[in-house]
Amino acid sequence: MLGLIKRMKIFHRLVFFMLLLILLVCAGFLAVTTLSFKTYDEMLYEQASRAMNLSVSGIENEISNIEELSMNMALDSRIQEQLVSIQGGISAYERTVRTTDFKNKIAQYMFSEESIASIRFLNTSGYDFLVGQNRVMNQEEDVDGIVRTAHERQGSGVWIEPQQTEEGLTLAREVRSIFEPILEPLGTLIFQIDYQRLVERHFRPEAGTATELFVLSGSRMLYRPAAESLQRFEIAAIPLTGSTGSLLQHINGKPYFLAYKQSPATGWTYISVIPYDEVFQEKKVLRNAILLIAGALLIIACTISYLFAKGFTRPIDQLARQMRSAEKGDFSASLLDIRAAAQMDEIGYLHKRFNSMIRNIEQLIDDNYKKQIVIKDTEYRALQAQINPHFLYNTLNSINWMARMRSDEVISTMVESLSQLLRGAMDNKRTMVTVREELELITSYMYIQKVRYGKRIDFSTEVESGAMDSLIPKFALQPVVENAVYHAVDQTAGVCHITIHSETINNGRDLVFAVSDDGPGIGADYLERLRSLDYEAKGTGIGLRNIHERLQLAFGGEYGIGMESEPGKGTCVRITIPKGGSGDV
Repeated sequence: MLGLIKRMKIFHRLVFFMLLLILLVCAGFLAVTTLSFKTYDEMLYEQASRAMNLSVSGIENEISNIEELSMNMALDSRIQEQLVSIQGGISAYERTVRTTDFKNKIAQYMFSEESIASIRFLNTSGYDFLVGQNRVMNQEEDVDGIVRTAHERQGSGVWIEPQQTEEGLTLAREVRSIFEPILEPLGTLIFQIDYQRLVERHFRPEAGTATELFVLSGSRMLYRPAAESLQRFEIAAIPLTGSTGSLLQHINGKPYFLAYKQSPATGWTYISVIPYDEVFQEKKVLRNAILLIAGALLIIACTISYLFAKGFTRPIDQLARQMRSAEKGDFSASLLDIRAAAQMDEIGYLHKRFNSMIRNIEQLIDDNYKKQIVIKDTEYRALQAQINPHFLYNTLNSINWMARMRSDEVISTMVESLSQLLRGAMDNKRTMVTVREELELITSYMYIQKVRYGKRIDFSTEVESGAMDSLIPKFALQPVVENAVYHAVDQTAGVCHITIHSETINNGRDLVFAVSDDGPGIGADYLERLRSLDYEAKGTGIGLRNIHERLQLAFGGEYGIGMESEPGKGTCVRITIPKGGSGDV
């Protein structure tokens, strides 16, 4: 993949990376949107759960109030007195009066709770009466079972769940005497609860939502909403995890959002059912709008990326075409696009530099054509000039043979030494020679000088054999020796001793050649100028600065020339090179 990207053109690479960046941004945007929708779902669940909890709290509180009301009735001393007196030996008139008073007292209790449809009292003496409406009533065959269950609870309240939703909810409590004989059963109170009405009074869904509520006791339905679409739905068959939670369930092919909670007091399960499409309609509209906007932005971003990449690479393509034209030799075509060169950015700068280079190449071609004519003429003259050295060598050889024929060894040796010096000076094929070859040139030079000065020169070399094969720039030592002859011998009345000495330094890595004389020495000011190489060579000689620069060019900045001198004691010039060093000057 990386190799494929590297082989792409700049235009395709720009488009690829821009599209990749856009996709990454879109992926991040979708991730943030998904997280936002998830948070939105959680908020809806919390809102639905909070609304359901309020309804459940109201229902549970009223159930608890009814149960507390039944206990207050069972322990009411006036009711107990009336029940005892009714069962006692009193006249029929007094029984009627007390019975009426008893019913009125029960009616007062009943009207204190709206959800109580009726209160029935019966005892073993055959006394049975009903207060309230008989709209929600148990079947008569179930009454005996209710009484037995209440008797088994010994005065505690017991809730009787209906066999069918239409029957309502029943609360039974046995009334026991608080007088002597203590805890003697006086009868049973049976409260008929209009549970449908109770739930509808407390369950108030938010306006604009078709939220419904189911109430289950285990798998038994206590309350079912009146919505026709939910009448045949077996909500008890849905597996619920935990005491609270939410899930998405399809009912009759439509999605519903379910939030449920199990009451810790009664064990009943309250299930809030919300049509998903209605609740999440805003979410769907928002999601579709976001996707539409994201799609439009994606198309716009891709278009902008394409146009940017095209505009960015167009001057580069033009420059590439100009280069191909220049490569074919058509320099005029490469100078046509002035508009691209007028840009002020880096690409415009490249165009300007390229056009300038083309103009320079054209100028160089023109100049080169003219120079070729000059070079041809120079080569012709050089061929003629080659005759002069050959003529000089032939002349020196003739003088040498004439000296030998006359047995004049001094002149013969001088001519041979001069010939050797001339060959070394005119050999331009090599810039580096061995120390041995350099010393041979110096020996030839010093022979000539000894003939001239006679016994006034005492020249000697003390170079170790291991240094002979090291490389040194040609004429690096000879000019130093020549300076010693010029500045020391000419200015010394007696014998001047000149010595070339070598030593190894830096653990055998470098060589130092010391050319010393015992001439008059150099003054401090002039010596400082020489050390700083602040002077020019006199005449046609090779100056010390020239030698120093050649040494550094060949071997590096740590090598070169050093100098020591003291008036009246002579001068010592040190040349440092690498042992066995090689270089090119």
